[in-house]
Amino acid sequence: MTDEPNLPAGPSFGLTFLYYFCGTALVTSLLAVKTLDIGLDTGLPNLYGTLFGVAGGLLGALVNRSTTLELPISSRKTFRRELDTALAEMGYTEDEAANLDGILVYRRPFIRQLLSGRVYVLLREKHVQISSRAIHMGGIKKRLEASGIR
Repeated sequence: MTDEPNLPAGPSFGLTFLYYFCGTALVTSLLAVKTLDIGLDTGLPNLYGTLFGVAGGLLGALVNRSTTLELPISSRKTFRRELDTALAEMGYTEDEAANLDGILVYRRPFIRQLLSGRVYVLLREKHVQISSRAIHMGGIKKRLEASGIR
């Protein structure tokens, strides 16, 4: 057993798909019943709910699933400076109050955080792990590559 910290594991593709599928299917079915004035016994609202649920589930899972990026680094201090700059451009600041045993936590202001989640960073000697939503990970990776970190 090791005492090294691990990044929090966010929801995977499957769990995120299920979340968005269920929500979209339910709302679509209820809207179909109310707006089309057909009963649930016909099966059409359920069909519409399933079709829109699959589309909503796929879109939600592609955009909002948790993903992890691993990068080699040569200097922790230099990387930390570049990371702080990249995340500040995206509206993130370090959450000093978060105590996760060596894991840096970045978040946005309260209202924006509700829709964007947090960024978790685990700095090691020769590499770093960054975990966040897939949509934000692309921006982080692009900004770090622009600053010379690959």
